[in-house]
Amino acid sequence: MSIIGIGIDYSNICKDYNTVYLDRDNTDPDTKKCMKKVMTWTKEFVSELLETFEYKLYNLSSTIPVKIDDVASKRFLFYSLEKEIILQSYVIDKEFVQYNSLSAWESDNKNSLLIRNDEDGGSIYFYVDKNPKVREWILERLEDCSLDEVEFEAKQ
Repeated sequence: MSIIGIGIDYSNICKDYNTVYLDRDNTDPDTKKCMKKVMTWTKEFVSELLETFEYKLYNLSSTIPVKIDDVASKRFLFYSLEKEIILQSYVIDKEFVQYNSLSAWESDNKNSLLIRNDEDGGSIYFYVDKNPKVREWILERLEDCSLDEVEFEAKQ
């Protein structure tokens, strides 16, 4: 199975701010403004994705659906100089499927998506199969963004 990661750098969302300086503990007004913009964008994008394909959002190994606010949060999206970043993965699918690891998701994901944060806090990744409708939908919605194709690594 071919997994393609679509990476969206936050500079596509905050075009007037150097996103290299994003840090969730930074209280600079420009930094806070950019982070709010990224969180709002993420919430809207993921909401539209879930609604369009009648998906739900889950932690990798939890049957309880997760709120979009968990993905569209400072804790998930941005690095902290004091706390580094908590690497997390969320699965988007019509119903919960138990995956014991990222390797299990990689080999048996049945057209679900995986959202992961970037360890540097500068982008977000959506991992999908090479040819599903969802991938085309994402690329169409993000046609104004410079996207990175990111290789999937099943490390946590």
